[in-house]
Amino acid sequence: MRKCDLSTGAGRIRHSLEQLETVWNESGAEWNDAVSQSFQERHLEPMIPRLKLALDAIGRMSLMIGEVERDCES
Repeated sequence: MRKCDLSTGAGRIRHSLEQLETVWNESGAEWNDAVSQSFQERHLEPMIPRLKLALDAIGRMSLMIGEVERDCES
């Protein structure tokens, strides 16, 4: 039976989120105007907590899937 792997995708999302936060923080030194503030408020601030919640949910789902796979094998 093929096993489900959610951790690879979650790892890619986590890595991308870390990169986004790093690059955004670095860009603040050069891009600090009303447009950057609007972008942060309209896009980044709502997105980052949602992604973190999604990553938590993926982690819980991965644990549940592991339990189901073990139950099916026994």
